[in-house]
Amino acid sequence: MENISTMPVYKIFCDESCHLEHDGADIMVLGGIRCTAEKATALNKHIKWLRHQHNYHTELKWTKLVTKQIGFYKALIDLLFDDEDIWFKATVVQHKERLEHHSFNEGSHNEFYYKMFYYTLRDFLLPDKEYKIYLDYMDTMGGEKTQKLCEVLKTEGREELKVDSYIIQSYESQMIQLCDLVIGAVGYKNRSDIGHTSQIKSQIVDYLEQKVGHALDYGTPPWEKNFNIFRFAPSIVTRGA
Repeated sequence: MENISTMPVYKIFCDESCHLEHDGADIMVLGGIRCTAEKATALNKHIKWLRHQHNYHTELKWTKLVTKQIGFYKALIDLLFDDEDIWFKATVVQHKERLEHHSFNEGSHNEFYYKMFYYTLRDFLLPDKEYKIYLDYMDTMGGEKTQKLCEVLKTEGREELKVDSYIIQSYESQMIQLCDLVIGAVGYKNRSDIGHTSQIKSQIVDYLEQKVGHALDYGTPPWEKNFNIFRFAPSIVTRGA
């Protein structure tokens, strides 16, 4: 008789902002939302219902917000805080221009990218559970990146961890779109290289900060589960004369 695994399955939906090496932004943000597979199904249905209620039928993207839909955006944010079993974590890399890949990352921005994703996701991954990680197709380099990410996550005594990663189109995933909204807000608050002139973006940042109880440019303690922000600042390398 075939054995059927009873291991709980968790899904992690990831997104990135300003993650390219020379995109002009002074920060980089990586993040993810973690919940059980059952919870992900329920959230997907609820977001579709909210879309119907607010007559919102296009893909949700931080770069294409609609002022009159502030109620829809707030309702989505509420979903993150109405259930303690939904975890969000973002890693904010400050002063991206200081990154010295030749000194610390084997000369590769991609190597640094994997390191930051490891720090972002490692606290999501617990033993005796199965994990499925979903990444936005537009933000990845294909199967090579997803395979490498799984390899990195299985280091440091996590070799037996059961984790698989998948590339999907963001328009197919309500959860990746939700992650895009929250990461967009975190990135917007932390950027100092732009003018914060968007009323709708500022409204979303303000509302999210009310829900969290602190500013989005504030690093949270590592044990904070529901909404965690890890801020990383590269060291300033002093070159010899």
